[in-house]
Amino acid sequence: MSLAIALLPACAHVSPYYRNGQQRLVPSVADAEIDHRLLLLGDAGDPDPAGEPALQLLAARVRQLPARTTVLFLGDNVYQRGMPAPVPPEDAAKEKVAEQAAAAADALIVNVFDSRKDAERRIDAQIDVVRYTPARAIFIPGNHDWDQFELGGWDRILNLENYINRVAVDGNANVALMPSGGCPGPTATPLGRNGTLIALDTQWWLETREDGKPTLSHNPTHCPHPSEGEAREEIGAALKTAAAEHRWAIVAGHHPLLTKGSHGGFVDVWTHLFPFRVLRHYVPFYVEWIPLPGIGSLVATLRSCCSFSPQDMSSRRNRHMRKSVLQPMIEAVRTDTEPLVYAAGHDHSLQVFEGPRGTQFSLVSGMGCGSHASSVGSTSHTLFADSNAARPGLMEVDFLKGKGVRLAVIERTPEHPDGVEVYSRFLVGDPAAARD
Repeated sequence: MSLAIALLPACAHVSPYYRNGQQRLVPSVADAEIDHRLLLLGDAGDPDPAGEPALQLLAARVRQLPARTTVLFLGDNVYQRGMPAPVPPEDAAKEKVAEQAAAAADALIVNVFDSRKDAERRIDAQIDVVRYTPARAIFIPGNHDWDQFELGGWDRILNLENYINRVAVDGNANVALMPSGGCPGPTATPLGRNGTLIALDTQWWLETREDGKPTLSHNPTHCPHPSEGEAREEIGAALKTAAAEHRWAIVAGHHPLLTKGSHGGFVDVWTHLFPFRVLRHYVPFYVEWIPLPGIGSLVATLRSCCSFSPQDMSSRRNRHMRKSVLQPMIEAVRTDTEPLVYAAGHDHSLQVFEGPRGTQFSLVSGMGCGSHASSVGSTSHTLFADSNAARPGLMEVDFLKGKGVRLAVIERTPEHPDGVEVYSRFLVGDPAAARD
């Protein structure tokens, strides 16, 4: 009986969740009414070598309006430990031996020893979505891009930035890493005439090694705002600038402000019985299904209340990061300059929330690799939630010429390989306003 009670909160949504139980869809708008489109997809750094369905869906959406589209990759662009340094030609033979050793090690600890060659394959699969098109792609750093084990993570961010910049210089793709240099940000960039993207590197707040990131006393990459205080002030300034220009602001970082996914403490019933499912992307499948029911419930409880990992919302460091990032947005409410949306990845699901205070809507779009889909629940703030490996998806924010803003959640199914709307709403305005 006690086990049954413990498992009650662990009921995952096996089909899309809608507040009030009814699917919500609003009228579509003509392409001619769209000033600029922002496509949101996070955690795409482990694409299927045979073709990643989530990226195929993304490419199909890019093809619709390539000249008016920005793709925002919301972090964890290279699993599992970011991009290693390039291999000198004279060390090519050693690299091949290292790759073979890594393949053997991966039999025990999956994908922990990625090579430079494999890292390039992973980021190239994402760049290919906009390659040879007028669309642009912006990559935000995530915790895996910083090396989840914090061993030379800053170097790996710089390696990733150098590689993306090299692709951009070649002229085949309009791509960039934002913020650059391992800096916290914010970095603001316009989205057509009516939107502004304000990019943050939220992992900068979570890095624990003082010499492992730019700071006031150690700033070789010349970050303009290398302290929390300066970063917060600049977030507020960027919001005021966007409002003065009559633009809707989208603040984006890898880590969510709200989530009812695994990093928010949610686990499905199976994890209570098989606790190694928490590590299922790092261990072989037979380890994942070792039953330890009592330990499983303890692990689930600890993760939801007081996790030791800064990647989980219940951890002290993650709470501090969120408070720091939210502070200037909450202060902006007084001057009516708060952002319209805060967008993130991190949890491998699709979630739409009202709030929290400081932003009107909060989004989680972390289904960049369908195979990584993780269970998701819902809260009183949830408007929509879904996570299904058979239905990878993304989010589409359209800034309309009539000053309206429309959000759509798009999922890929066998019947709809180019995507079908499963949720949509006008964040600002309505169809009549879009035609003004």
